[in-house]
Amino acid sequence: MLDRDDTRILEGARPKLLGLAYRILGSRADAEDAVQDTFLKWQKADKDQIENPAAWLTTICTRRCIDLLRAA
Repeated sequence: MLDRDDTRILEGARPKLLGLAYRILGSRADAEDAVQDTFLKWQKADKDQIENPAAWLTTICTRRCIDLLRAA
């Protein structure tokens, strides 16, 4: 379950992550999928171990995009 801080962090990062994923993948639908996968991973993460949420989300999203490209 997301708390208020999680929701704020995710909503703040969403436009940047969508832009990043779109530039890597070239498809809006694929970018949406990558960002959704990133958010799901965020829900499961131990947030006490994450010093910079924006950097963590960017890294996870980039890695997910690369995984999607490799699988294509």
